Amino acid sequence: GMRLVYGIQGVYLCKCTYIIYWAGHSLYFPLGSPDPIASVMFLSLLIFAILPLACFSNPLFTFREENRVARADDESSLRLTELKNALKEKGFGCSVCMTFANVLQDLFVRNATEEEIVKKITSLCIKFKIEDELVCTAVVIEFKNEVLFIFDKVALSPEELCGILLGSDCGKPYDPWNQPWKVRLPDVPKPPVKPVKPPKPGSPVTNVLYLSDIHFDENYTVGLNAECGEPLCCRPPNGLPPVGKRAAGKWGDYNCDCPLQTLENLLQHLQGIKDQFEWIYMTGDIPAHNVWNQTKEEQLYLIEEITYLLKKYFPDKIVYPAVGNHESAPTNSFPPPFITGSYSNQWLRDALAKYWSTWLPADTAETIKKGGYYTAQIRKGLRVVSLNMNYCYKLNWWLLINSTDPAQQLSWLANILQKAEDEGEKVHIIGHVSPGSGDCLKTFSWQYYDIINRYESTVVNQFFGHAHVDYFEMFYDLKNRTRATNIAFVGPSVTTYTGLNPGYRIYTIDGDYTNSTQVVLNHVTYYMNLTEANSDDKVDWVQEYNAKDDYKMKASRPEDWNQVVQKFETDDNLFQKFYQ
Repeated sequence: GMRLVYGIQGVYLCKCTYIIYWAGHSLYFPLGSPDPIASVMFLSLLIFAILPLACFSNPLFTFREENRVARADDESSLRLTELKNALKEKGFGCSVCMTFANVLQDLFVRNATEEEIVKKITSLCIKFKIEDELVCTAVVIEFKNEVLFIFDKVALSPEELCGILLGSDCGKPYDPWNQPWKVRLPDVPKPPVKPVKPPKPGSPVTNVLYLSDIHFDENYTVGLNAECGEPLCCRPPNGLPPVGKRAAGKWGDYNCDCPLQTLENLLQHLQGIKDQFEWIYMTGDIPAHNVWNQTKEEQLYLIEEITYLLKKYFPDKIVYPAVGNHESAPTNSFPPPFITGSYSNQWLRDALAKYWSTWLPADTAETIKKGGYYTAQIRKGLRVVSLNMNYCYKLNWWLLINSTDPAQQLSWLANILQKAEDEGEKVHIIGHVSPGSGDCLKTFSWQYYDIINRYESTVVNQFFGHAHVDYFEMFYDLKNRTRATNIAFVGPSVTTYTGLNPGYRIYTIDGDYTNSTQVVLNHVTYYMNLTEANSDDKVDWVQEYNAKDDYKMKASRPEDWNQVVQKFETDDNLFQKFYQ
C-alpha cells in the first residue's frame, strides 16, 4: 500500500480515504504505525507508558496481508489521538490521570528514592494492564535513567501532563516540542528556477538499491508463539503456541521481526542481481522491536553484524546509510551533543563513524561523531546528504529540554547545499523519519521545508524510511502552492512488522554524463509473499509494481507526480491501483 501526501489547498475524501494537502509540515501518519512501543509519560512520569501502537491501529483494508493506509488529522498527529483513546479505553481517564500524577509527583517533592519511584511506576503499569508484568518490569528498568533525568529538567504540572495525554478537556496541554526557532540561510539570492527536462532517449541511467527498516531479530525462533500478547513475539522467553495460536514460520511472521534466514535470503537474491544497481541507500532501523530489554552492547553488535553481511554479499558496492530511531539504547534516545557524560549517546555516534567508514570517506567522521549526519560525493555532479532525523522525532524525549536545531544539523545542511549550488552539484538527501510525517516536530519540519524551497534546484530527490509502508510526500512552492518543487520517496521495509510483506526498491536515476539532472526517472518495488513462502517453503522476490508504467507517467519529476495526484481525483481505476 502507499500513502499520499501533497499540497495545502484543501481536503478531499476519496473512497473512504482522507487525502489532505500539505506544505511545510505533515499531519499524516499510518494507523498501523511501525513503532511497536511509543514512549509516553505514564502518570507523573507519563513517559513510562510504553504502548504497542499496533493495539491502537485500525486497518482500513487488507492487501497482501494487511498493508496499511493513512488518514490525516488537521489538528494533531493521529498517534497522539489514538494514544489518548487507548488510555481512556484502558480506564485511564482524566480523574485517574490527575490522581496518580499528583501521587507520583509527590514522590519527587519528598525526594523519594529511585527504587521507590521505579516500584510505583512498575506497579501502575501492571495494574492498568499497559503491558504484562515481564514487559512492565523490564521497560521501567530500560528507560528509568533517561526519564528521571529529563523529568528533573522539564517541570510540567499534573494538569500539563494529563493535558498532553488526554487533551485540553483534562488539563492544560503544553507542547514543548514545537517552540519557534529559525535557521538562518546563507545570504545568497535564490537563482531562477529552470525547468528540468527529461533526458534524451538512450541517455545513460544508473540504478540504486534502496533498503530500509531491516529490524533484524537474532533471537527469532521458528515454532515459538507468534501471538504472545507482547509487543514482539516469535522469540524467547515465549514458548510454544497454545492451541489456536499461530507458530512462528520458517521465513517470518506478520507479528514479528526479520529472522536471519529471511535477511540472508534477500541478500543472496540481491547478490544475484548486483549488476543491476551501482550503490545502496539504507535508511536506518537495524535492531528488532524488543525495546524493553535492549542494551548498548546488543545494538552495537547488530550494527556490526549488518555491516558484515552487507560487505559479505556486496564487497564492491558502496552503502550510504542513515541512522534510525531504533539504533540507540534505549530506543528513540538521541540526546543532542550538549548532553554529555553518562547520558550522552556519543558511544553510538562513535560506533556509526567506525562502521560506516567501511564505505564512507574519512572526512565524514567529524559530523557523524558530532550528530550522526554527513555528506559525501557519490560521483562528479552528485552528492548525498544523510540526516539524523531523530533530531525531529517526537518520541526523542531529549528534545523536551531543547529542540532548537539539535547539533546545528539544519544550519549545516543549508551551508552544504549552498556549497553544492556554488559548485554545480545536485544532491540526494536520505534519512529515516520523513520530514512530512506526523512523527517529525512541526518547527523542524517547517525549517526543513524552507531549506528545500530555497534549494529546490539543488536537492533533486529525497529518500526516507521509518513508516514501513510505501508512499510519497510532495513539496510545493511557498509562493505558488500549485507548483510542485520536490518529492520525498518513502519505501517499503525489510521487516514484516506488522502485517506487511518484506520488500525493497530499485530507483533508476539519470546517469553519469555531463549535465545529468541526477533525478529519479522511475522506481520498481519488489516483495516476498510471506504466507506463500511459509506454506511452500519457497521464497520468491517478485515485482509488485513499476511506478512509471502503472501510473502512466511520462517522467518522474515533481510535476509529473503532481499530475498523478490530480488524476486521482477523476480516474478511479488509477486511484484504486494506488490505494492497493
